[in-house]
Amino acid sequence: MIYPWQASLWESVQRARQDKHLPHALLFTGEDGCGNTDFLQTLAKSLLCLNPSGDGMACGQCRSCQVFGAQAHPDFAAVSLQEERQAILIEQIRELNYFLGLSRSYSPNRVVTIVPAERMNINAANSLLKSLEEPAPNTHILLLTAHPAALLPTIRSRCQEMRLPLPAPEMALAWLQQQTLQHPAETLLAAAHGRPLEALELDSTDTLAQHRQWLHHLGQLAQGEGNITEISAHWEKYDKTLLLNWQLDCLHALAKQEQLPQQPASFPVELQTIRKGGVGEQKLWAIHEKLLELKKLATHPLNPRLFVESMLMLWKATH
Repeated sequence: MIYPWQASLWESVQRARQDKHLPHALLFTGEDGCGNTDFLQTLAKSLLCLNPSGDGMACGQCRSCQVFGAQAHPDFAAVSLQEERQAILIEQIRELNYFLGLSRSYSPNRVVTIVPAERMNINAANSLLKSLEEPAPNTHILLLTAHPAALLPTIRSRCQEMRLPLPAPEMALAWLQQQTLQHPAETLLAAAHGRPLEALELDSTDTLAQHRQWLHHLGQLAQGEGNITEISAHWEKYDKTLLLNWQLDCLHALAKQEQLPQQPASFPVELQTIRKGGVGEQKLWAIHEKLLELKKLATHPLNPRLFVESMLMLWKATH
């Protein structure tokens, strides 16, 4: 599927393909939550299709499209994180290199996707270099990352980089409003930082309610109310990085209110409660600095209760 904000890039890729100038190694970069994986899958299916349409879309009917849909295409390989692994391993890339050396079955191209590309460990990335440098004919290696700076420079230099855009707010909102939603589109989009697919996913979960409950607890502490021990017990099983990011979002919204008081906040009631607690600009930046320090420890196997308490203490009223 190609989303409206991806249409221009899709057309550029198809023009290069029609002119036979499409690079063998393409590095797509862009923020998560914008349908970028869908773009990559659509392109892979298109490159494998026996009868693509004039706009480059796969026909959906040919033998190639049918087996691709069944996840059994002999000319396609997808490399991703294995279950309970934090990195793409060298063994996976070695298998991929072997696959790239095989003859094609019946599709016009052999296609590989690597997602998320930045999660290749250094040995895996180095193992991929030869395939990037000396590609087999009619082969396309498609990499996707939201963090291009985390890739080895040698990988980036051997790929043609293409930026998948974050949609303009108006376009994202218009698309989201066309979906069947339980929550206001504006609220969802604000919570997802303008990422429409993430906003749609939020709508089907209780994450928004949890977010507001977290802000409510911060507001209680800022006003000298609430019990840190009880609140931390409630949140200790939640993802630490998520809780940190919610606080950073809150701080950014509060800072924006300080600069643009006439502009409504994404969560006005909860934010107003925190502001009433005396969280002024100076305290905002002090909390911000401490949270960034804690973020470095978010993936460490620390005691979850103590970690949450450390975050909550930053908001506790000092008056």
